[in-house]
Amino acid sequence: MPKWIRFTLIGLAAALLVAVVGIAIFVASFDPNRYKGVAIDWMREHKQRTLVIDGPISLSVFPHLALTVRKVSLSERARPDVFAAVEEASLSVRLLPLLRKELSIDHVSARGVNLVYLRDGANHTNFEDLVEPAPPAQTPAASAAPAAHGGSFDIDGIELREVQAVVRDVPAGIDGRILVNELTTGRLASGLETPVKLVARTLLAKPAADMSVELSTRMHLEMPSGAAASVALRDTELSIKGKAFGVDALDAQLAGALGYDGATRSTTAGPLKLRVSGRRLGLDLKDSTLALDKLVYAPAETAVELAGLDAQIQGTQAGAPLVATLKWPQLAVHGTTLKGGPLSGKATLGGDLKLQVQLDSGAPQGSFDRVLVPAVTAHVQGEGQGRSVQGEISTDLTLQPRELAAALEKMRVQLGFKDPSLAPLTLAATGRAEGSPKRAAWSLEGSLNEQRFSTEGTARLEGRVPFVDARAQFAALDLSHFMAPEKRAAAAARAGASAASPAQAASAPPPSGEPIDMSVLSSLDAKLALRADSLVYPPYRADDLVLEAAIDAGVLRVRQLSARTWGGSVNAQATASAQGNRVTAKLDAKQVDLRALLRDVAQYDKLEGRGNVSADLSSTATTAAAARSTLAGRASIDVRDASVHGVNLAKSLRQWRSAISLNRDEVQKSSMDEKTDFSEMRVSFDIRDGVARSNDLVAQSPFLRVGGEGAIDIGRSRVDYVARATVTSSTEGQGGPELAALKGVTVPVELEGPMDSVTYRVRWTEVAASLLEAKARGALGKGSDVLRAIIPGTGAHAATPAAGASAPAPKKPEDELKDRLRGLLGR
Repeated sequence: MPKWIRFTLIGLAAALLVAVVGIAIFVASFDPNRYKGVAIDWMREHKQRTLVIDGPISLSVFPHLALTVRKVSLSERARPDVFAAVEEASLSVRLLPLLRKELSIDHVSARGVNLVYLRDGANHTNFEDLVEPAPPAQTPAASAAPAAHGGSFDIDGIELREVQAVVRDVPAGIDGRILVNELTTGRLASGLETPVKLVARTLLAKPAADMSVELSTRMHLEMPSGAAASVALRDTELSIKGKAFGVDALDAQLAGALGYDGATRSTTAGPLKLRVSGRRLGLDLKDSTLALDKLVYAPAETAVELAGLDAQIQGTQAGAPLVATLKWPQLAVHGTTLKGGPLSGKATLGGDLKLQVQLDSGAPQGSFDRVLVPAVTAHVQGEGQGRSVQGEISTDLTLQPRELAAALEKMRVQLGFKDPSLAPLTLAATGRAEGSPKRAAWSLEGSLNEQRFSTEGTARLEGRVPFVDARAQFAALDLSHFMAPEKRAAAAARAGASAASPAQAASAPPPSGEPIDMSVLSSLDAKLALRADSLVYPPYRADDLVLEAAIDAGVLRVRQLSARTWGGSVNAQATASAQGNRVTAKLDAKQVDLRALLRDVAQYDKLEGRGNVSADLSSTATTAAAARSTLAGRASIDVRDASVHGVNLAKSLRQWRSAISLNRDEVQKSSMDEKTDFSEMRVSFDIRDGVARSNDLVAQSPFLRVGGEGAIDIGRSRVDYVARATVTSSTEGQGGPELAALKGVTVPVELEGPMDSVTYRVRWTEVAASLLEAKARGALGKGSDVLRAIIPGTGAHAATPAAGASAPAPKKPEDELKDRLRGLLGR
């Protein structure tokens, strides 16, 4: 060997020895804990965050670069709240690949991790400051140079346990927690297959969800350098249990194979089988299944393949047994070439009306841009309990695989309904509907028993919640045709009950304790408009109805509700909020029939007349009882030609002499046979906690003026009110001389008890005292004799017992009062 080569090798060996010794000395003497303060200061100065490291930091270099940290936490930016906390985490990286600028991670593990993810309405997150800006875009020449090989990503394994993430994402409408009990993988590298296991739980307030998730699969990754990644799952077993997607008692099991090719953006599935049980909106599914042999969706290759689609639904709908099937044996589309078979299916719904639906179609035709499944027809037939339904719904189904869109063209609906308690109903309509993952739209017009209607609208589906813009126009529409017989009979009785039978005037109210759930308002945003020439829903009837409303962020706002009803006109606005079930309403009714309004709205039948009603109310409507007991606001009534049923004040006042002579109050039950007429009546109420209080009652008739004050407990449906009636003048037809004697005297009348059976108490004892006082004052100017006749023992010459005569025994006070009343009444 030449000397220069030998000396060179010796020199390199010496240099290598020095390097190894230096590294050994560095590793042996390096203490990463000495740099805790540096990291803490840097985080505070540059990121305005507080870094806390309560545990030791371990660093090793050989055989791998490994870092372990314990009890570390990081605050939110400029706030003391914790953004992230880790009980223990470790990362191990291979050294030699790192020198080649390749990431080859030996192992990643973490335990006791807590994270907080926040994103506000402006799309800002709580970790933006921690993410470095993206590097400048590379030039085409630079970006065209691929890495040496595709093996730059390599992790021996991941192990995460006890991970919790708090998520509040306003744009996505997510608020809650995600708990990862376990996430483990084998080696993750391009071209390799590895086992994956996940055990997690989701606890969300919005959307409401509490479900456990378990996943076991074998994952194959392809991560070529400079190209999109691909993933394939086989032997997949996914289990979801709990409450989610609006489904209670959810139990979903998915088994089979799934795949996604990032290069061609194609999706594959199959063989695949989904089994689902759960309850939603009265539908209770038990072990329903969806199976398919093969699914390929490759838009870049203009190809769609579907084989062996078989859906089996079984369960109950509102307690009635339900069984349904849908099959599509084959659909294969490659560019302009298409072959496949027709759709087929059937459904049976039990119950009182046994319903059967048979579905069929023609063979598909077209190309990848537009797949046409013609003459999709559902034949409907049902019969039971004297009722029947028969008809069909037909349409042409068009699919646009590239846009993932579908449309129902030339839709025709022809259905007939028969019921012993209803007039025969015939529904005939035509229209179309279309939908895609981002948008849906519809347009439909037709008639219901010759009553014309039309509806159209759109729905945006890509936002946090769907947004629906719907409009409808109706001619004469009588909704009583759709009511159950018992409800229709109750409504008819309520609408046509006579004043003599108030018990028949109201159908049974909903149970007071039944919860009122407004959470559905949070499931969509909407803009709604309704027009109807006439609308009947017993006992309500409205003409020229206009309704405009919007739903936004869980709040329903009725911006306009106007109609001609109750013989007058009504305008109203209202709001209802899913947050706290808060309801507000404003009402302005002009020249309405007050008796009809109160009977329909409040089942109250004892006040009639024509006039104006205004109200500004609010309530918390968690239950019907809570809605009444938390009612607050103001209301007022101004009515002409009014009548108050239950008591006849004129009749009671004409009998004042006999009532006063008995020296006791008169109590009488409310009776619809009795009433008091007024030419006008005005009253307003302040309402708090379900109790309406008033002190400004003004009611007048040609001979009577009435004021009053008191309360109406709306929650308990009770009255505690005092009306003060004053006789102002009299005619023979209204009482004549009998009432003339009471002119200027105020007669208190107590109203108390349940609203449907109020007790009237006339305080004649107070009237008697007032009359005595008035007589006494009138007699003072006529001499002591007159005064002495009313009040013994007064006057200048009051009689004294003769000498030696015994004084008469003193009378009891009540006897004295009776004697004076007899003298006053001339008896």
